[in-house]
Amino acid sequence: MCIRDRATTAPAAAAAAAAAAAASASPNTPERWWQRWVTSEATRRAAFAAFVVDSIHATMFGHSAVMVAHEMRLPLPCDEALWSARDGTEVARLENALRADGVKPVTFLEGLKSTFGGQKVRTNSFGRTILMAGLLSVSWHMHQRDLQVHLLGVSQAMGGRDRWRVYLLKAFDVWQHDFDGSLAQASRPGAGAGDDVVFESRTVLHHLAHMAMHVDIIDCQIFAGAARLLGRGIGAQDHRGAQRRMKDWAPKAQARDAAFYSLRFLSQVLRPRAGPGAGQGEWPSPPAREYTARDDSLLNRPWVLYFAALIVWSYGFALEGALAPMPGRLETAGQRRADMHAFLDRLGGLDSPEDLGKVQGRNRCAGMLLVLGDTFRDTRWELLHEAANLLTNCVNKLYGTA
Repeated sequence: MCIRDRATTAPAAAAAAAAAAAASASPNTPERWWQRWVTSEATRRAAFAAFVVDSIHATMFGHSAVMVAHEMRLPLPCDEALWSARDGTEVARLENALRADGVKPVTFLEGLKSTFGGQKVRTNSFGRTILMAGLLSVSWHMHQRDLQVHLLGVSQAMGGRDRWRVYLLKAFDVWQHDFDGSLAQASRPGAGAGDDVVFESRTVLHHLAHMAMHVDIIDCQIFAGAARLLGRGIGAQDHRGAQRRMKDWAPKAQARDAAFYSLRFLSQVLRPRAGPGAGQGEWPSPPAREYTARDDSLLNRPWVLYFAALIVWSYGFALEGALAPMPGRLETAGQRRADMHAFLDRLGGLDSPEDLGKVQGRNRCAGMLLVLGDTFRDTRWELLHEAANLLTNCVNKLYGTA
């Protein structure tokens, strides 16, 4: 999520300096004021970091969210220049300069409303991550509301799902364009490793938002044959229910949207040169190199890749079933990568979700699933080991052996 450096590295230095200055200062001095300012800003950032983790993890893993957006009545993180100040005098000078330029603190709720309204928000990269967490939080809670009214049989009376989905989908893209614009103003693409990580984090969150809007990861995992999720066993009735929901979902436009964004994301990570390219808002790719989850600098990207792979498999398998004619097994790493590259080259560069409805072979993703399973097993995260096993089960279903 790329929040560690933005949220914690600077306060460590600032708080230490402020504490040292305040230790030798009397009450109500500039040094004491600076210490209180640093403590207040660090506390808000810690609260926002908890909100980011809660919202993104609820979206990624399918468990319940604890925090809600409307309770986050806090200003967004201050300007990076303020956060990097070395003493209270510099903070006061910078605040006066920003105020003279007409820059005012923006609250989280104001920033969220502006994003929904298609307006730009002045904030830093951590602030933009917070805003996406807010959008994901709203999306998660609206999905829960729809689930409840559907079970009660009053969904039409309370407004259908499409009425709010449109606004959120637009807000996701507004957030992306605003983020890209801020990065372009701050530095040129490729200016440094830090810029690359921030941009890649934005790519992960934007695609995760679109994917999770259209399908539940829990349904995908049950459809793939998961035996246990979120601390409870999955029974035969759960499997039948998930199979019915996924079969109903696959022919719909929302399934094509989910698969389209999943394929774009998989292509950008696993096949950079086969991705959509700079024409769709993407920075030029670095020289192609094989992706390894163990060396990934973004903690959440491997799991989002897993989610994307499950969506692509679920979409193809629900529509086309097992592979036919049955191909040979992909025994070597070279065979698996060649099969993955062929699949992503064919489907990862489509221009729109509707194009997915016009192609065949949407279930021919065995090589990609095997490549991801291999790299997930090479990590130290046990959840990714479980993910690798479930992807193997997906491959077995494609070959008709599960």
